[in-house]
Amino acid sequence: MKLRLLTGSLVSALALVGITACSDGGTSDTASPESTVVGTIAGFGSIVMSNGIEYNTDNITTCDVDDTDVGGVCEDSLAVGMNVSMQLDTSGAVSSVHYDDDLEGPATNVTGTDGSFSFEVFGVPVTTTSPGTQWQGFNTNPPLSTELDGANVEVSGEWQGTELVASYVEKQSDTTFEVEGSVGTVSGAAFPLTLKNGGTINVDASSANLIPQTGDYVEVEGSYDTNTATLIAIRIEFEDEDDFDDDGEAEITGTLLQDSSSTTGYSINSTQVDISNATSCTDLVGTVVEAEGIYNETIGVLVVEECEDEDDELEMKCQVSSVAVPDPVLLPKVGTIECNFPPATGVLTVEFRDSPELAEFSGDDWDDHFDLTDINTGACVEIEASLDTTGALVAGFLQLEDEFTSGCAAYELAGSVDTITTDTITVLGITFTLMNGVTDYPDGTPVVGDSVKIKDDNADGTADSVEIEDTEVTDDSEDNNDS
Repeated sequence: MKLRLLTGSLVSALALVGITACSDGGTSDTASPESTVVGTIAGFGSIVMSNGIEYNTDNITTCDVDDTDVGGVCEDSLAVGMNVSMQLDTSGAVSSVHYDDDLEGPATNVTGTDGSFSFEVFGVPVTTTSPGTQWQGFNTNPPLSTELDGANVEVSGEWQGTELVASYVEKQSDTTFEVEGSVGTVSGAAFPLTLKNGGTINVDASSANLIPQTGDYVEVEGSYDTNTATLIAIRIEFEDEDDFDDDGEAEITGTLLQDSSSTTGYSINSTQVDISNATSCTDLVGTVVEAEGIYNETIGVLVVEECEDEDDELEMKCQVSSVAVPDPVLLPKVGTIECNFPPATGVLTVEFRDSPELAEFSGDDWDDHFDLTDINTGACVEIEASLDTTGALVAGFLQLEDEFTSGCAAYELAGSVDTITTDTITVLGITFTLMNGVTDYPDGTPVVGDSVKIKDDNADGTADSVEIEDTEVTDDSEDNNDS
C-alpha cells in the first residue's frame, strides 16, 4: 500500500498512547503482545492518532467502517476526527480498524457560531469546538448555523457524561438515522431505546433483521416517522457499551471524568477506568489524558497503570511571518512557524516536532494531505501548544484559517502574563495595548503569572478583552513515549 512517512496531525482536545507502540522513531514497531488502541484519528500516511503516534497499516486484514467491511486501502474510507479502535499485532502494526459513528440524525436546536455550536440529535446534546471539530459535506468549513440546523449529521466524538463532544461531523445526503442505547421492555416488535443521555426513543423493529431482548445494548438504523415519533428500524446490531471488546493491554486517550454511573467512579469516553493504583492519574481528573493499562472484559473496566497529561493549554490565532521545513519530502510536518500579531509587538516561534510529539494538522486526509508545506507567509493560523523544559513552544494542533489573505481579521492569545501595566500587557513575549473604555476585564484585572486569554477583535494591537482562565499553564515536558 501507499505509505508516506508523515509526522503529525488532530484534536486537542480531542486522543491515546502506545504502551505497545513505543519506538525511537515514533512508529509502532516494538509492540508485544497484541493490544487495543482507542482514540481519534489525527492524520494519515499510515494512521496517525491523536497521541502523536504513527501506526503502520501494512498488515491490516480487517477494516470495519460504519458496519461495512471495507476493501482496498482502508484509510480511503476514514477521515481526521473519527474516533476509532485499532487492534495491534505482536509487531505493533495495525491488524484491524473499527469505526462507527456515535449518532446519526437531524441536528435541532442549534445555537452558536463559527464552528462552536451546541445542538441536539434525538435529544442528545452535542457540542462542537473551533478549532477542533472536523467538518465534512457542508458548503463552508465550518458550516453556517443555518445549514447545520435541520441537517442529517453523522457525529463521532467523546462522551462526557450525557453530552457528546464532537470531533467529527459529516452532513449526510440521505434520511437514514442511527442511534445506540439500551433496549427497554420489548412488546412484540416494539420497544423503547434508552440513549446515553437518559432520553428514550421508540423503535419499531417489525422490518428489522432481528428483535433484541430487554436489556440488550444495540445500534439501531432506520428512518424516523415524525407523526408517531418512532424510529422504523431496518437494521439492529449488538454493540459494546465501551470502547473495548478484548482482554489485554489497552490504551485510550480522552477526558478523565468523575462518573457516578461507573463502578470505579471514573470513566474515559464510554469506558470505565480504575485509577486506584495509578497515582499519575490523581491530579488529572477533568483533563485530557493518555491512559495505559489492562482491559478486563469480564467486568468492562480498564485497569489503568499510568496517565499522561495531553492538554495543550497555550493557544494562539496569529499571522505567519515565516515557515521552515528542513525535510519537506520525508518530514513535511516537522519544522517551525514564526508568527506575530501586528501591530502588537513580538514574535512567537512554534516548533513542530517529530514523533512522539507529533502535532495534529486539521483537515489532513488520506487523499488530500495537509502539512507545513501548505502554509504560506501571511496566512492566518490557529495553534495549540505546550511548553517543554527549555521554555520552547511545542505545537500540538494547527489549523489554517485563510491562506489567501494577508494577516488575520482578529487575533487571540492564551498564556501566562509576563508583565502588565496600566497601558500594556505581555503574554508569551507578545505585547498588546490596554485602553480604558476599550479593554474589557470580565474576570477582573489579572496579575503577573495569571493564565489569560487576550482577544484583539480588530487586529489593531489593542486588547479588546483580557479574560482570566480557570487553569494555569503547565509544563508538558515529559516524553509521551517513555514506555
